[in-house]
Amino acid sequence: MNRFMSVILILLFKILVVGAPCFGEEPTVFDKIVVTSRKDFLPFAYLLNNHSVEIISDATIEQKSFNTLVDLLDDVSGLDLRYRGISGIQADLSVWGSTFEQVAVSIDGIPVNDPQTGHHNLDIPLTSFDVESIEVVKEGTSSWLNKNALAASVNILTKKPRKKALNVQTLFGEHALSGEAFSLSLPDDILSGRLSFEHKASKAARANTDFEYKTGSLYLARNLQDCVVDVLLGYQEKDFGADSFYSNLFPEEEEHTRTLFVKTGWENTGPLGSSKTNAYLRKHCDKFVLNRNNPAFVNYHTTYTYGLASEGSISWERAELLLGLETGMDQIHSTNLGQHTRQHFAASFGLIPRLSDDVTLDMRVGFHEYQKWGFQESYNLGLGYFIIKEKLKIGGSLGRSFRTPSFTELYYSDAANQGNPQLGVEKSDHFRLGLDFQGQKIFLGLEGFLRKGHDLIDWTRAQESDVWVATNLGRVDFSGLEFTLGLEPVLTCRDAQVKKLTFSYTYMDSDKKMRGFLSKYALDILRHQLLCGIEVQILGLHFNWQLSYNQRCFGETYFVGDLTISRRLQAKDFIFEPFLKIDNFSNTHYSEVGGVLQPGRWIQGGVRFEW
Repeated sequence: MNRFMSVILILLFKILVVGAPCFGEEPTVFDKIVVTSRKDFLPFAYLLNNHSVEIISDATIEQKSFNTLVDLLDDVSGLDLRYRGISGIQADLSVWGSTFEQVAVSIDGIPVNDPQTGHHNLDIPLTSFDVESIEVVKEGTSSWLNKNALAASVNILTKKPRKKALNVQTLFGEHALSGEAFSLSLPDDILSGRLSFEHKASKAARANTDFEYKTGSLYLARNLQDCVVDVLLGYQEKDFGADSFYSNLFPEEEEHTRTLFVKTGWENTGPLGSSKTNAYLRKHCDKFVLNRNNPAFVNYHTTYTYGLASEGSISWERAELLLGLETGMDQIHSTNLGQHTRQHFAASFGLIPRLSDDVTLDMRVGFHEYQKWGFQESYNLGLGYFIIKEKLKIGGSLGRSFRTPSFTELYYSDAANQGNPQLGVEKSDHFRLGLDFQGQKIFLGLEGFLRKGHDLIDWTRAQESDVWVATNLGRVDFSGLEFTLGLEPVLTCRDAQVKKLTFSYTYMDSDKKMRGFLSKYALDILRHQLLCGIEVQILGLHFNWQLSYNQRCFGETYFVGDLTISRRLQAKDFIFEPFLKIDNFSNTHYSEVGGVLQPGRWIQGGVRFEW
């Protein structure tokens, strides 16, 4: 389907659901139809009932504003954030044993996965000041226009300006670490805006792991009658030494990335329902130098991802109908991978019946058309039952998802790695069963999962001396259990209060149905993960401990502890908050990616102002 017809279909869809946008006419009222608007048109809002979803709230983000946006993900149970560079410079994201390519990353539901390689999926041009919350869905969600969501999805929801505020933050620490950030929010009945900037640099703890990055963003929203038009612009620069990031044979690697993200959308209501349409563009530039002291071998990669997406909801007494359409394009211009373009079109249909107060049900089906791989289908189904109303619930879900190969998997070539232009689409069927209890001051969760992978894509070789080749593996099954506990507040004694305690344990296993080869990524998973968070307030000082224990199937076993101490002082609308951070206070020597040693104890401090 050509691009012109795709755009026409999306515009017709929008007009049919809500009428022509922004004309300001009075909506028609039907006797038996009540139109409701989902507040933020979240792509995963329908999942919150029956699926495995973990949300990083705005309160948590504000408490941890001293961390980078990527670091906020580090405390999510079942999520394996494998760092190469610190402070969000580069990390691979895995959920419940997935590879980093199998997790979809989006901003307000707009895809930002890098089509060159998933190593750049977390190049997100936003600051922590820009984020309202983060949704982590631990299941494949291809059925909602998520082409890379074979195993999981991470959706970053941007903050809307609600009050006039100026935030300023400074940071300093060991290894010549320095940083500064600010954010200015100006809400208004007609035009609202937010401007943010962040900069951080360090000589780093090891040779050739120095880094510097800059991130800037601008958000504008115009309120019209029955319509809101908004624009989000983000830009990021990263320059860093990449000691052994991709190969232990080359400790002098260097990389420079530039990321531009732009989206503009309009949201309105009409006689039949509500909808939001977005046009978006992501441009990513990657300059890779094999030896920074002898830059004879340099690769340049530039990718473009752009498209148009529209989603809507129609609600009536007994159900809610969800609809979505998207058309998009991926392009790459590379000195190694060549020049390639691929187009896709997707349609999504969902239904949430209102059966009773005790039973919840949701269904979603997606249809996708790819220029190279043809028609692909996906679906999600969730069912839940409240054993005790609004307290104890048993629920389950199942679905099918898929992922198309990255340009690197298709076309990359060097002395140690060989892409494969004949790669097919990888698919998975996933199943989950969970039990949740929500009390006034306690949360308990227990769930088990099974993900059956078909034609999974990985880099394989028969023996150590062979070249890594991108291959469709065949069948690999992943299974596991996860237990979570949350208590708030726990204990109060005079001037000391244990405000919050969280604990989670995740067990994962994989079963490869084919033998006789070595795997680079797909089978390298966590076996055991324990996470513990403790928040204590003593004499006005706020202590936050984050403890983690990780045991890998084919890697290391290690314990890491982080500590943040802060004191919040407030006079009317002015907030002054000094803080001290000790990353890896346990001084553990470990690596999360083979050969890339992580820093030991790193002491940092700073001040945050808000008025």
